[in-house]
Amino acid sequence: MRALALLLSLSLPVLAQSLVVPSEVARVEVLRRALPAVVRIEGVFQDPLQGNEGPVYGTGFFVSPTHIVTNYHVVLDVRHLRVVLYDHRTFPAQVTWIDKGIDIAVLTVEGVRAPAILQFAPAQNLPIGMSLLVVGSPEGGPILALSGILSGIAPLSATFQDTRPRGVGDEIADYLYTDAPVAQGNSGSPVLDLEGQVVGVIDSIVGGPGGLGGGIGLAIPGPLVHQSVVDLERYGAPQRGWLGASLISLDQLDPLLLAKLGLYSSQGAMINKIVPGGPAALAGLRAAQRTPDGKLVAMGDVILAVGGHPVANAEQVIQLIAQYRPGDRVPLIIWRSGRRIEVIVTMIARRG
Repeated sequence: MRALALLLSLSLPVLAQSLVVPSEVARVEVLRRALPAVVRIEGVFQDPLQGNEGPVYGTGFFVSPTHIVTNYHVVLDVRHLRVVLYDHRTFPAQVTWIDKGIDIAVLTVEGVRAPAILQFAPAQNLPIGMSLLVVGSPEGGPILALSGILSGIAPLSATFQDTRPRGVGDEIADYLYTDAPVAQGNSGSPVLDLEGQVVGVIDSIVGGPGGLGGGIGLAIPGPLVHQSVVDLERYGAPQRGWLGASLISLDQLDPLLLAKLGLYSSQGAMINKIVPGGPAALAGLRAAQRTPDGKLVAMGDVILAVGGHPVANAEQVIQLIAQYRPGDRVPLIIWRSGRRIEVIVTMIARRG
């Protein structure tokens, strides 16, 4: 209370006359410090298949004097990349690092240093209902502040129509949901608590027309993004766990084939291909065997559980493995030759 009283006493007279609720004063102070750190991202998208071009917009924010965090899908296949600062100055930028697994990219901006830098909140359990602020550029317009609450923390719904390219965001287990009225162009926007720290990064929109006030925002949890940025700066690649194998969910395979092998449930994922030298290969896991034209002739190992957690599909295997770090030993329960066995897979560093 003493700090809040001091803040009130130092506010400008006009501000004191306009804001009488302490929470409003705190919110305005957070935004005063945060707005200069947020940028609009612009560029020209070129469809790699059809060659069509068109403008693309998104949001990013400074995490160091020259580095900006945004979504990978915002800058994918984008040329003439530039950032527009809060004061409307425009500077060229380039993609320095990407983390496709959690849909994050780090840009380097040229010709200017950050007017402000945002800090990530320490890892903590966020209470449902807490106040959140989203700062970004909806519809490619000016940088705007949006207000909402933390509506929930959960995986993507099975009914969510993910328009991101294949494999983008596959390693995100849970998202933060917020009712702040985000729109197209808010991708990459920082989600702030009332201390001005980043607790998430807007990634997608659920429902609504996609215009201003369009839908529920999905945000990548802040600690996940922060760890990725640290890894990218230090190693040039994220250092979450990886299996080094492509997977096929059992519900995509013929139930009669599974039954012949003693599998009477569609819960789990078959190893389809294995990357030489990856964790799966080093652990002795076995991939499926196919004819030259792709016909399945022998099942690969079927993963039933990761670290003691039963898995429903390939996505859950990827997300659970991603929670580990290099050097961790991860027990897998697999189905091979008609029986359940345990295999220990040791995580290794990803290549840059």
